[in-house]
Amino acid sequence: MDSKVKKIIDQVQKNRHIVMKVYIKFLRKIICRILPKIFKIKKEFEKDFIYTTICSKNSFDMVLASLYSLFKNSKILPRKIIIVSDGSWSENEGKAFFYKYKLPISFLSWKDCASYYVEKCPELLKWAENQIWGKKMASILYLSENNKVLFADPDVLWYSSPLKDAVLNDCTFKVSVDNSTNYDQQCLKKCNLDSLISREPINCGVVYITGGLQILNSEALRCIKYESENLGSFAEQTVFAALDLKFNNRWKMSEITSEIDDLFEYMPFKKNIHYDGMIARHYLYALKGIYWKEYTKMLLSK
Repeated sequence: MDSKVKKIIDQVQKNRHIVMKVYIKFLRKIICRILPKIFKIKKEFEKDFIYTTICSKNSFDMVLASLYSLFKNSKILPRKIIIVSDGSWSENEGKAFFYKYKLPISFLSWKDCASYYVEKCPELLKWAENQIWGKKMASILYLSENNKVLFADPDVLWYSSPLKDAVLNDCTFKVSVDNSTNYDQQCLKKCNLDSLISREPINCGVVYITGGLQILNSEALRCIKYESENLGSFAEQTVFAALDLKFNNRWKMSEITSEIDDLFEYMPFKKNIHYDGMIARHYLYALKGIYWKEYTKMLLSK
């Protein structure tokens, strides 16, 4: 996160950090008691794409919340859901938690994905072996080698259909935007990509992609090589920003928002950001209290 933005957020949060932790813990415990047992799978809404995320075991309930919002609010649904383990849980643990919800879920380890690149892109494998952002990048690329893939972080809630037929039929790469510029600054310098600073900042909380490794431009490949040796912050976001130079294709902030303005108000009593026609919101960083509040409202609504 941009250092100036982080400083402002830290100043706002300092007097209510403990309150927010208790609030989030309370909501998560309550929600675990009322989680939906069976999803309504609407076969007529199924389209030819895979929905995927990568998560830790501690984020299982967030993945379920994100999936619930998708199935509740979208008229376009994936033919398959693949949850990738970051290494903190096994396939059997994933099955034990998710299979009771009757969803078309499969499980992969990040190693299953990254090992595919042992010869094709050894730098990507090396990066994945040493940093979570490399694991995320390898997983998204691997699944998109032969599939249309919609990736979303677990802290994304869906309010409408994420993909239109035009995207599924004609799009290769599309990415969400960020509220500030958050890249690996040293990577930008070393890879001669300072021009990214003057472009609209991207956020890789939501990514649509198909084509795998072969669609990467030279700029993205240079970033992967750099990150395999240096492990910078916002590393995978930097790679996707470099790839965006080639495709220049983003959702608008009003479609998939990563705004944080409502963070500066007391969450339980504030009407939160929601645009007409909003597809999703990425409740990144310190927005988890709002995430769980909004999900609780969604779960309790008809």
